[in-house]
Amino acid sequence: MIPTYIKVLKYLEDLILSGKLSAGDKLPSENELARTFNTTRVTVRKALDELETNGIISRVPGIGTFVTEINAIAHKRVGVVINNRQVMYGAVKFLSSIGVKIFAFEQGKSISEEEQILNNLISIGIDGLLMEPTQDSINNHFLRSLAQNNFPIVFVDRSIPMPVKIPSVLTDNYTGGKMIGEHMVKVHNVVNKALFVTSEDMSISSVYERYNGISKGLGRKPEVLRIDRIDGDFGKLPELVRTEDVECVFFCNDMLAVRGAFYLIKSGVRIPEDVRIVGFDDEFVARMLEPKLTTVKQDLLKMGEIAASMMISILKGEKVTNDIFINADLVVRNSCGCGFDK
Repeated sequence: MIPTYIKVLKYLEDLILSGKLSAGDKLPSENELARTFNTTRVTVRKALDELETNGIISRVPGIGTFVTEINAIAHKRVGVVINNRQVMYGAVKFLSSIGVKIFAFEQGKSISEEEQILNNLISIGIDGLLMEPTQDSINNHFLRSLAQNNFPIVFVDRSIPMPVKIPSVLTDNYTGGKMIGEHMVKVHNVVNKALFVTSEDMSISSVYERYNGISKGLGRKPEVLRIDRIDGDFGKLPELVRTEDVECVFFCNDMLAVRGAFYLIKSGVRIPEDVRIVGFDDEFVARMLEPKLTTVKQDLLKMGEIAASMMISILKGEKVTNDIFINADLVVRNSCGCGFDK
């Protein structure tokens, strides 16, 4: 349930943002607003107090209340539901620089938690949502309802099927996967058995684009090993590597690669002598692993900044429909065999 003072506040902000009220225009009186929203002057005054604090209006005793700030976008509210810290930082940095109010949350661990987070954000009165969706988000009925009602949403880092197209900011995962697949063929002659390990379903855009890119670079589709979650059971991995003579394991992300490497090393499989491994993301852990992880670097800060900029365009009333793709770069270290091959 949205508090009445938030409704009054958003009504006035929308009047200013749409140009129906410009700098110097007089606002409706407290009594008029109270009648419009069937509420009290105390409630209306609470909304006006916030607008005045934000510098959007100024009150002249005995005369009235006037618009002083035409850039009402600087005082919009945006919910940010993102797990990746770098993406989160990029989005928050951009939004805070123009005065947008930010309500930031990490993803919930279940659909019910995620729905509760979104419900809380809507009750606060957010004007838009920046979100890093998960596989579970596909079945989030609250999110689907927001999309169907054209609530301003921007997906970041990945996209998922929704009732309507949601604009997204994504890494060029396909090209990143293709680069790393080509590297393994051209430099390390990986031409036989390869394995792709993921903890998420292929319905997630970043997962299938990475897989398709790797397949293109290799010239064939690697076998897929699905782990139930990043910290799940990798017990099948060493057995598959040994029994099927796997030459290279392509992990969908670096965190999976680090977990998988632990299981491989623990079971006596040497990296890269017995099997080559690569990741995706260039997380900090990629440089901590021994041997250091060959991976694909994403500009996650830029991703967050561009997603925030896209949201501002939507809140300004501009039509935004196309996805934005950010270039990825191959980062060659040792886990693929570079530095070990003779």
